[in-house]
Amino acid sequence: MEQDTLSIFQKIAPDVMGTIKERYLLLRHIADAEPVGRRTLAGLSGLSERVVRSHVDVLRRSGIVRFTTLGIAMEPEGKRLMPDLLECFLRLNNLDDMQRQIRQKLDLKNVYIVPGDSDSDKTAKEELGRRGALLLNDLFGSVDTVAISGGSTMAEVARMLPECLANVTILPARGSMGNHVEVQANYIAANIASKTHSSYRMIHIPEGLSDSALQMMLKADRQTQENVAMTARAQVVIFGIGRADRMARKRGMTALQRDALHSLGACGESLGCYCGLDGKILYGTNNVGISLREIKYHPHIIAVAGGASKAEAIVGVMRACHTGTLVTDEGAAEKIIQLL
Repeated sequence: MEQDTLSIFQKIAPDVMGTIKERYLLLRHIADAEPVGRRTLAGLSGLSERVVRSHVDVLRRSGIVRFTTLGIAMEPEGKRLMPDLLECFLRLNNLDDMQRQIRQKLDLKNVYIVPGDSDSDKTAKEELGRRGALLLNDLFGSVDTVAISGGSTMAEVARMLPECLANVTILPARGSMGNHVEVQANYIAANIASKTHSSYRMIHIPEGLSDSALQMMLKADRQTQENVAMTARAQVVIFGIGRADRMARKRGMTALQRDALHSLGACGESLGCYCGLDGKILYGTNNVGISLREIKYHPHIIAVAGGASKAEAIVGVMRACHTGTLVTDEGAAEKIIQLL
């Protein structure tokens, strides 16, 4: 009935629907950047300062935001309303229908779409992180072990995670990659453990080692062996998804190797596995930890990735998973629907 009512409102008062969307988007930006000035809000939202002033005046009189000497901030009532406003916004944008289509066509457990396109909208990436963090937070209390991959989106999940007492063990899903410590799985695992008052383990093995070097390092370090074994049994796996071409460059692959991946049709990468659009795993890096090949053995699987440029990568990786929950954004979802 609620969905029917929204559809009727859209038909008889489309101008009102536009106002609701604009005010919701302003509230998102205020919640993320408070206290924030009107000029900054205009730049973030793409609305004129006059329109922003009109909207925030109404929101202030409604008790949703307040004006301070530093800028506009959320009132407690506004913060309380945000989850319900998000659900309404999803319906107004028909995102709930897109969620259903993607879930059915990719045979996933759940799909969540946040507004915007994280390729061009920083707030959309923050929303991705927030939604992923909420899903992870909801599992605390029913699980003992969580494995998380590296990457900027997973770092955002960690940043958005509320502080709580989870009492779980946080593990890196894979060994280390690259030179930026703040987006490495070990660092993100430690960050989440600190926020949730949990314990954590680390895997100090870089990607790209030969089989002999990998086995030598494992044999020489009993603690690493135990950590790898614990990761393989993690009840929750939360990970990001990257484009195959970009991830190949980040891993330092040669031009010849990148060309070979391209000729095979690789479009997406996650957990060390490169996938084609059909979900076939075409190549896997040499490393310890979780890979897409064994992902189905973990009870709770959460993939978080957005941006229209990643649509093919997301489809390929989620087809390889055959299960789990996908958190993505509107930009990626629209292209995913076209691909399916």
